Amino acid sequence: MRHKGAKSFEFITRQGNITLTGTYYHCGCSNSKTVSTLVSSGKKFSHIANELVTRYSAGNSYQQASLYLRKDFNIYVSHEMLRRRILAISGQIRQIRNSTDKSREFKNLAGQKLYGYADGVLINIKDEGWKECKLLRYEDEQGKNICHRGLLGSISNFGRMARREAINIGASKADEMVFLMDGAKGFHNHIKKNLPIAKQIMDYWHACQHIAECSGILYCDDAKSSGRWRTNYCHVLREQGAKELIRRFHKSKARLCDDNKVKAVGKLICFLQSRTERMNYPEFLAEGYRIDSGPIESSCKNVVQARMKCSGMRWSRLGAKSMLEVRCALLSDHLEKLMRKCA
Repeated sequence: MRHKGAKSFEFITRQGNITLTGTYYHCGCSNSKTVSTLVSSGKKFSHIANELVTRYSAGNSYQQASLYLRKDFNIYVSHEMLRRRILAISGQIRQIRNSTDKSREFKNLAGQKLYGYADGVLINIKDEGWKECKLLRYEDEQGKNICHRGLLGSISNFGRMARREAINIGASKADEMVFLMDGAKGFHNHIKKNLPIAKQIMDYWHACQHIAECSGILYCDDAKSSGRWRTNYCHVLREQGAKELIRRFHKSKARLCDDNKVKAVGKLICFLQSRTERMNYPEFLAEGYRIDSGPIESSCKNVVQARMKCSGMRWSRLGAKSMLEVRCALLSDHLEKLMRKCA
């Protein structure tokens, strides 16, 4: 015995939603599916609409993306379906980006320095509070090729991701790999473990922040003197290096009598001593290296904060990981190529 029925699918295209219905015959034997299972409606995206929906969802809140798609393209998709679409597509993007893919290699990398950056951004996760999202950025010397990767997980996984991504973009073709980071030991240790050939430079302005903190304690009642002290020693650090700065701080510490001031200078000396090799700024500047991590600060703002730290936003861990993967692909200008490979 056979039952006649119709199965419909809604195809979402750039021109709007199109519903197609097809007739089918269902066999009554025990091996076939039930009529209720076969007679079900669903939604399928054309390739262009798939990329369009993903871009809108990655650039706006799901409610706003649903509204804009309806206004701009006559595409009717609920915000819940957009959320599920990001969850589905992010897994495929992650799988493709983690695989060996030579199509994402940086062009004309030979003869250039490859710069790597790493930093952390806090994201509000439901039932967990604020958690650090670790962001990676690779960029060639001319800034024509840029790659972002993000991770909401352990620092050890971040180090392995940095190594894997370096292989995928063809880092071996560059003359030299340079990593610019703040003073965090976690990033330093795991980049050194996974990319031992990379030269590490500590961000100059991050070091200046520590000098400013110390000056605020030494001259807490005199803002003008605090500013002069900070400016003077930041200049010494840039022009003469960390070793000379440490030598001067030891002399200054010997003349202090207040315990809090002695402790502040001692803390700054310890900070500098453990990072002296990464703070040889006169030599770095003479050899043409960058000494600031401004690009990763820009990436933290544009990749993560612009979409994931809007007013009142809280994310599930799965939702945050998915959106982070899509945002990194979008801001790396890889989304279009990756979407073609997604099912």
